[in-house]
Amino acid sequence: MSRQLLTTDVVIIGAGIAGLWLHRRLNDLGFHALLLENGEIGRGQTLSSQGIIHGGSKYALNGILSKAAQVISSMPARWKACLEGQGEIDLSGVRKLTEHQLLWSKDRLSSKMVSFFASKALRSRMQPVKKGNRPAIFTDKAFKGALYQLDEPVLDVVSLIDELVKPWQQRMLAVPPNADYQWQPSSGPVSTLAIGDQYEIRAQQFVLTAGEGNEKLLQGLPQAQPQMQRRPLQMVLCKSKDLQNPLPVIYAHSLGSGSKPIATISSHKDQHDNVVWYIGGNIAEEGVNKSHQQLVAEARELLADILPWVSLPELEWATHPVNRAEPKQSNLTRPDTAFISSRDNLHVCWPTKLALAPDLADQMLAALESANLKAGEHDNPDFPHPGIAAPLWDRAFT
Repeated sequence: MSRQLLTTDVVIIGAGIAGLWLHRRLNDLGFHALLLENGEIGRGQTLSSQGIIHGGSKYALNGILSKAAQVISSMPARWKACLEGQGEIDLSGVRKLTEHQLLWSKDRLSSKMVSFFASKALRSRMQPVKKGNRPAIFTDKAFKGALYQLDEPVLDVVSLIDELVKPWQQRMLAVPPNADYQWQPSSGPVSTLAIGDQYEIRAQQFVLTAGEGNEKLLQGLPQAQPQMQRRPLQMVLCKSKDLQNPLPVIYAHSLGSGSKPIATISSHKDQHDNVVWYIGGNIAEEGVNKSHQQLVAEARELLADILPWVSLPELEWATHPVNRAEPKQSNLTRPDTAFISSRDNLHVCWPTKLALAPDLADQMLAALESANLKAGEHDNPDFPHPGIAAPLWDRAFT
């Protein structure tokens, strides 16, 4: 059986946030970009994210404005322009869960920390919340700690994916899950990608945005390529067993005595309109090798410690392992920026964070411009399109 021949300007492999954002940008700019996905759109790291458009504030809690904090600081403004329909991509249809992420401490902050939060470095990103403006969960008289508002919106990631997919879904190809990828020729610039016995795809440029999947995709190439690292997490989810008594809504980092948030809690509605708390932060990083039972027990103790004034309903619990796929760093540290490595016409990308998708697309567009990418004429033949994965809140508890 002969393969179906497809032609395009740019092949993008992997329909997470990085691939979706770049695919949308290229097609909106008049190029023909074909996005390949061998599963469901967003099912990996994208739909495992909390939807926070980080502005870097949590990376500066040690009193140092790091490179990571500086690089990501412009991202909320970029995203807000798009969410208002005035940016490089019209995302005005995306649902915002909240305009601002919060940061709280159950105790009063030290004068040194208060001074840092009020410093020129952070005061444009972080403002104390007056008592009259506090959300319901922080209005209890028993709450005596500190509360700050961060310039970081939280998005419904399912609606974000939907908005990125809709305009150019006909240029998204569902690839058989276990198909082999054959790069032709095997050295030098790639001219063709053969996928099993099904497809032969010819393009000017090839971009890998498959997260963990990049590792396998690169194995068929003889030339040296960037190595990948995995930084694992085990996230925690909980929801009320009683639909009539749901958890309160909260989008906040809990600050302890250290320089990292003890926990980051975001709230999401499942298919039954029940509020699900999705909990990350230190508990997720330190819970990687722990059993479900042990991690849930620790999460119960944690919530009782950081929210002692809140009476929680009887809860149902789930845990969710996530591998953050990134370019390899010394000592498995977190990369500061989105990452692109280009060799001839093959580009390997990791966004490293949801919020950095626009930055990665900027870098990739610059690389393609340097490669003299030209818009060609291509047919849009009939082929299967990938579906969007179900939200995590509707599959984690099964």
